[in-house]
Amino acid sequence: MKKPALFVLGLLLLAFISIYFIIPQHITAKSVAHVDVTDVNVFKFIIKPGSWKKWWPGEHTGTDSTVYTHNGTTYTLQKSTNSDIQVQVKKGDDVLDSHITYLATDDGATDVTWYASKQSSTNPFERIADFIGIKNTQKDMNTILGYFKQFIQKDVNVYGLSFKIKKITNPLLITTSTTTKTYPAMETVYGLIENLHKQIASQGAKELGSPMLNVNQTDDNEYEVRVALPINKAIIPGAGTKLNEMVKGGNVLEADVKGGPNTISGAFIQLKNYQKDHGLISPAMPYEQIITNRLAEKDTAKWVTRIYWPVF
Repeated sequence: MKKPALFVLGLLLLAFISIYFIIPQHITAKSVAHVDVTDVNVFKFIIKPGSWKKWWPGEHTGTDSTVYTHNGTTYTLQKSTNSDIQVQVKKGDDVLDSHITYLATDDGATDVTWYASKQSSTNPFERIADFIGIKNTQKDMNTILGYFKQFIQKDVNVYGLSFKIKKITNPLLITTSTTTKTYPAMETVYGLIENLHKQIASQGAKELGSPMLNVNQTDDNEYEVRVALPINKAIIPGAGTKLNEMVKGGNVLEADVKGGPNTISGAFIQLKNYQKDHGLISPAMPYEQIITNRLAEKDTAKWVTRIYWPVF
């Protein structure tokens, strides 16, 4: 009877000793997400605590932008630098310190790494529990970063707009311009457009799209206003007008905007940010295509505009 008991005791002792070799003194959890966005945009949504609520998959306290919960675990955002943020992970009585860092890899791509470590207990039973606990935490970290990746790789979440790259199909334009001391009134814009309508009709040409507009503030007291209409054939331009031709089949960055001049101006800023983030170069000026008749619709909040920026 003694030999079997000693044998079992020996196996248990061997198992306990093995735990110290299998489970390291410092147990770690590590999750990495490769996202196809620039490190600048990762910074905006990871390092700034207030941005977490935009993508967090669980719950958060509305009045506190540093405390978030998911799957029974509380995550408290703590000290941050330009390159990382510390996150306290608390589940029940277990508290784990972690941090998230990011690193640009390729053009327009970034690796986001979430790392945590814990010194395991000398008690073999607690050591096993520590190991299981931190590996469960790692699964949650993988899930959370997965949600972050889905969120940040959608243009509308990062820039507030959804962008497309289209081909220029109607390259021939008839254009005209003027200058104003203030942002141009719609009567001024539509007066220029009406002039183009008349020239096109008088020479038997056809319009191939909605009016195009570019407003450029040259200084504090002057705006340069350009309008254009795409046409199906060349005509003889009248006084103050000319023909322009874009590159047929060239690429143009496109987005739809709803709102007035300030909204459109902000959209162009985001269009430029997108262009910069994706390494695109513009060979020509941006422009807006007037979808809503702005003379008929006085409520600027209802204006629909399609903005463009030629790129390559």
